[in-house]
Amino acid sequence: MLDLKWDRVRLLVVDDNAFMRKLLHTTLGALGIKKIILEPSGTSAIERLKLSRTDPVEAGMGEIDLILSDFMMPGVNGNLFLRWIRTGEGAPDRFVPFLMVSGVASKNVVGEARDAGVSGVLAKPFSAKSLAEYILIAANAKPHFVLASGYFGPCRRHTALAVSEDRRKTTPDQIQTLKPESDVRTLRDDVRAIYFYPENRIRAKLGPIAANQPVEFDPQVIRAMEARIQDLVGDYADWVGKHIESMSKSLAKLQNTKEPTKGNRKHIVNINTIAHELHGQGSTFDYPLTTDFGKSLYDATVNIDMLITDNTRKLIEAHINAIATVFKNRIQGDGGEVGAQLLSEIARAVKKYA
Repeated sequence: MLDLKWDRVRLLVVDDNAFMRKLLHTTLGALGIKKIILEPSGTSAIERLKLSRTDPVEAGMGEIDLILSDFMMPGVNGNLFLRWIRTGEGAPDRFVPFLMVSGVASKNVVGEARDAGVSGVLAKPFSAKSLAEYILIAANAKPHFVLASGYFGPCRRHTALAVSEDRRKTTPDQIQTLKPESDVRTLRDDVRAIYFYPENRIRAKLGPIAANQPVEFDPQVIRAMEARIQDLVGDYADWVGKHIESMSKSLAKLQNTKEPTKGNRKHIVNINTIAHELHGQGSTFDYPLTTDFGKSLYDATVNIDMLITDNTRKLIEAHINAIATVFKNRIQGDGGEVGAQLLSEIARAVKKYA
């Protein structure tokens, strides 16, 4: 296999979930990536990146070669963070590959990220293999960015996020191309689009061997990543236990009212956020039932202004109990007859109480 210098590559991981930051740090480390910067929010990531422009020593980091960011975060979410990277004041590198990680990889989410200039969208739950594949896409890419009316980011026609129809109305003579070796320093007045071909910094840092052939990971490294994930299974069960308790407390504090209240919103948001995380992580740790129950509970609580009734409580309680049963009994995989029974009970609860 190639002798690649992955220890030279610097990644920024942004996720408000501490366990997910730990997971990504551990699995990326198994790939040989040692320079990993962790930030708990889009806001803190922006402030640190701004500081890195003027004082990299104080910021504790130099240039970032790849960003992995969660989509759903409070305050500055993944999409707002991405827009700042591409077009915001003070962004240190507008060409940096940006991988969005989302447990809700719906058509709308992917579309929003695409329009903001994302390089790729990795759906939760993800495997070591899928994470490695996305990193290799960034390492092997020939970066092609486009600046046009209302958009700046990777050329979407050369990615899996391409638009479904050709909306291009710009003719070749209205495009100006800029490459690293170009000595052009001014932009033409008649251009409607500018093509940029920046250097692939990841590939450059991997060493001269990577210059003339595709980059890949040794299959043994991928297996090592998978083993690291499995090592976290025990920690994951403990993490879920704490969040089951948190959801139960929020459920107990919900008040039946005829209109939305601030207090109820707070507790619905807590339940919904945890459900989103459980949906995104369960299958990664071989708890696919948790992925199913998390998705169902997320859908049931996505409206934070929902009215609270006895039926609402029973529906939420049924989901929490099912998740608690899975982890109390360590039901991994499909759970056999017990898993089928739990799925059936949730389906009945949704039909009866939703």
